[in-house]
Amino acid sequence: MREADLVIVGAGPGGLAAAIEAAKYGIDIILMDENPKVGGQIYRQFNPGLRAANQKLLGRDFKRGQKLLKELEEQQKHIEFLNEALVWGLFNKHLLSYQQQQTSASLKYKNLILAIGAYERPVPFPGWTLPGVLTAGGAQTLVKTQGVLPGENILLAGTGPLQLVLAEQMIKVGGKIEAILEASDLGPWLPLMKGLWGQWEYLADGWCYWRNIKRAGIPLMRRHIILEAQGGEKVEEAVIARVDRDWRPMLSTRQTLKVDTICLGFGFVSSTELTRLAKCEHLYDPLLGGWIPWRRETMETSTSGVYSVGDCAGVAGSLVAIEEGRIAGLSVAHALGCLSDNHARKQLYKHRKRLEKLSRFRRVLDEISKPRAGLYELADDDTVICRCEEINLGEVKQAIKAGALDINEIKRTTRIGMGRCQGRMCGPAISELLAGQPFFKGLVQSHLSVRPPIKPVSLANLATYSDKPHPSTQN
Repeated sequence: MREADLVIVGAGPGGLAAAIEAAKYGIDIILMDENPKVGGQIYRQFNPGLRAANQKLLGRDFKRGQKLLKELEEQQKHIEFLNEALVWGLFNKHLLSYQQQQTSASLKYKNLILAIGAYERPVPFPGWTLPGVLTAGGAQTLVKTQGVLPGENILLAGTGPLQLVLAEQMIKVGGKIEAILEASDLGPWLPLMKGLWGQWEYLADGWCYWRNIKRAGIPLMRRHIILEAQGGEKVEEAVIARVDRDWRPMLSTRQTLKVDTICLGFGFVSSTELTRLAKCEHLYDPLLGGWIPWRRETMETSTSGVYSVGDCAGVAGSLVAIEEGRIAGLSVAHALGCLSDNHARKQLYKHRKRLEKLSRFRRVLDEISKPRAGLYELADDDTVICRCEEINLGEVKQAIKAGALDINEIKRTTRIGMGRCQGRMCGPAISELLAGQPFFKGLVQSHLSVRPPIKPVSLANLATYSDKPHPSTQN
């Protein structure tokens, strides 16, 4: 079985930055990702033979990613990239199992950096399972990489800067956006300006997005939320309303918009399946995406030799992920004796200062955009919560009345979270739904238990187990 001093799972901004820093000190690294090429979601590269029909759609983040990819290329001799490698389990004695090219394999690691990102926050409401309702990230992938609009009359509903990014990209390909619903308001100006001061790169981006949306004449409706999607076989209308500061709808302000597509963007949830399998301690932080691993300043978790960086350790964006990745890479190099105490201290100080500056800005945005109680009061008893197993909120309530004391007892009673997505869609939603319900008061707050395989793996692949990986030369 192969062994490695450092394995990095996830080749997005955080994973790439970690690999670059560790490689500078001669550490041989195995970098793994489910995708064919490095870059992750935000710095995604095109597959061979494909290119953007409109280069303007790639945006400023794509250009920033090119700089990171150039740094990676300079350290290539120390980095082995395993592409299309799906890590499905972590086990005792620093053992990692993954699927690649229709086979399964394992390897041992001395140090592990997890940079597996986040996924979009699911928000159940009446009609959210209708065709035509999709996430903002899914819509962005269609628009940015293929120049394809998800519909003809589009409503953007949610909170946070991704809405503005997506709107600008849709404008550039001729999309018709009926409105942008922003659930939050700006809040007090003083803390907002303190957090924004000095963040000129973010401010420039925000100004460009807002200006282009304004020029296109698209209504930006602050303190508004979607209540219901209506239609027969697909979305035909969206019921919206103004909300109070807790995002509870003011029903007297209800109105209906004729739309065929609803793009939802209520933030992100950290992917913690692997940190939970690694038996890391977790804490709950609503500002950073829910359950996240506890970490030291070095980005090491409570499990020795396991580090977590980027959105999987608290949703904070690509620039934060890069600084955290660099800190983790340097920390591993120091732990392996490849970096002196003095040099490590100087390098880490530089990146921690940058991280502190970025974090001030993120905290302000997160406080403005964090989900409020009213968001999880939209679902009624007939609203499907677990799409895989088709379990509605009424069935969850019945399980609690029958004696279920926490989310895992509800899971055992109803099969919620046992479907193909393994609770990624319903887990965060059911935790928030239950926390705000009167009938759930006093019950234990927890997250769904996780077991390997964390993603679907075929029995055929497990049967063809091999200790010989299939490295890729494509970056």
